Amino acid sequence: MVYEAFLFNDGLRQEYFDHPGYLTILLLGHWFGVLRVGDLLPVHALSELPPVTNVSASALAWMRATQAARVLSLFIGLAFVTAFAYLLRALVRDWRVAALAAFALAFSGGFMMESRIVRTELIASGFAYSALLISLIAAQSRGSLAGWRPFLIGVAALFATLAMLNKVQILFLVAAIPPIVFLFGCQADEAPSFWRSRGRAVALTGVFVTVAAFATALAWPIAMSGLFDAPAVADRVRSFGSGLPIYQTLIGVWVLVWMVAYAVLFRVSGLESISAAAAVVAGIGIGLLVLALHLNTHNAVVVMNPLEKMLAFAAGSDPGLVRGGTISGGSFVHALLDGFGLLLARQTFFLSSSPRPTIFLEWIVLVAVVFAWRRGERKIVFQVGALMAVVWAIDLIGTFRGLKLEYFIITDPLVIIAAAWLLAKVPSLQSHRWTYRSYFHCWS
Repeated sequence: MVYEAFLFNDGLRQEYFDHPGYLTILLLGHWFGVLRVGDLLPVHALSELPPVTNVSASALAWMRATQAARVLSLFIGLAFVTAFAYLLRALVRDWRVAALAAFALAFSGGFMMESRIVRTELIASGFAYSALLISLIAAQSRGSLAGWRPFLIGVAALFATLAMLNKVQILFLVAAIPPIVFLFGCQADEAPSFWRSRGRAVALTGVFVTVAAFATALAWPIAMSGLFDAPAVADRVRSFGSGLPIYQTLIGVWVLVWMVAYAVLFRVSGLESISAAAAVVAGIGIGLLVLALHLNTHNAVVVMNPLEKMLAFAAGSDPGLVRGGTISGGSFVHALLDGFGLLLARQTFFLSSSPRPTIFLEWIVLVAVVFAWRRGERKIVFQVGALMAVVWAIDLIGTFRGLKLEYFIITDPLVIIAAAWLLAKVPSLQSHRWTYRSYFHCWS
């Protein structure tokens, strides 16, 4: 990443596209530039590096740049925790629970590691969980706030797209947002006053549709270059037997189906539904336009074809998964069963230990779910059960790469959200005899 930032500051082409790490490289390049102006970083570009024959000077330049990059990671981590705390507080409406959740996130294994080094998952997870929490706030909104739902959904779509620009493995979490939001939706007593005024509603819907059209027109060349780049098409043919963007289209249909289901079940007006759909399109388009800041077709190829890239990574860990360029069904099932066994062993901790404190929070969530069920809180149990199912499904996919510590940051925050939701929505948990009650009583 430091090397890519050096290239960026010399105006040279990006060479690393694996995740593709686009935002990390962009931020690092500008961060180095800021430090260079303040005379806090002696070398900020490749052309400024001392010759390799000067070993001490060259090593010092790389060390200082790496230290500066780690400082930026710390700042990004602080921003992640802060945004997580504020958005979760807006969702659960209890700042004590939000503070506990922020503490749990800050001391989760994956986050602690990512905030000390330079990894692409940190930015991707920060944006993805901001998108999820904003979507849940929109789904739970009532009164005047409900009138802002299309705008909130558009911001969430933008953040989800930005997450994909940095780490395509975040796709599974992003794809889980629509069904999660559906399960967390609530019926408003009546339509927001703004959407009851047909004139204003039509005008705002027109604004959303216009912005979506402009964003789509501007981002279309970027998306098409990523989808129909010749090597990308050839890779799709080898991996899936067709050069058409089939699964990309299915992802779009997936999001649309859940949005329609939400609108029907919770009686969202037609104009608000159209505005929300347009906001999603606008958010995705604006997110893809960020690629134009340092345009390179390879970034678009990775972002628009994430499964091919992930399959290549998985094949690197287990070459038997791919034979002749296509997925081997038998090897895939075998790897999935092995991964299921590894996941179960990790859940026990003593059968397969890991540097993941959130495992113990998962135990607490399971016990709290039983407690909530016995109290008749069926809806909350189903909501939390859905969150935990997503956690285990994504972790199961992560077993194809050995369930590495680096990937815990993708699912740990979801466990924390599940725990926070239980604690806030089942208040009797806070006064249970096994609870350290003085924590809540002192803050009351």
